[in-house]
Amino acid sequence: MNRSQRALDDVDLGLLAALRKHPRASHAELARVVHVARGTVYSRLDRLAREGVIIDHAPTVDAAAAGFDVLAFTTLEIQQGSHDVTIAGLAAIDEVLEVHTVTGAGDVLCKIIARSNDHLHQVLQRVTAIATVMRSESQLALNVSHRRSVLDVVVGQ
Repeated sequence: MNRSQRALDDVDLGLLAALRKHPRASHAELARVVHVARGTVYSRLDRLAREGVIIDHAPTVDAAAAGFDVLAFTTLEIQQGSHDVTIAGLAAIDEVLEVHTVTGAGDVLCKIIARSNDHLHQVLQRVTAIATVMRSESQLALNVSHRRSVLDVVVGQ
């Protein structure tokens, strides 16, 4: 995946906005909405995917509606020089949704979902069993007070 270094133009933004409103629209439907040719839609979407602007076409699933009512953010301190090994260990745990290398008090920040507090405890036991994890600190999210997607920022709300 190549990261895009060029600015998105009006056609790109129009396509992204149309996809946000009509995610299952065909290329022909998108062409009508954006007022461009079908071939333009096809080539632009292909380029946006190739450049890493569009990273998938998967449905957005609400964790709580899917039975994962617990959301935690866990900060890890890891052994120096163990970043790749630690990330590989975390990536092997399905409930770890995101792993970010961060600055500040810890080295890595994880977004974790679980079905219950007991399930979260089991997941955290697996996280801390990774030999390179020295210390962990978790915070439970009580609710989601605000949510915005990257697409909302790119095309405006």
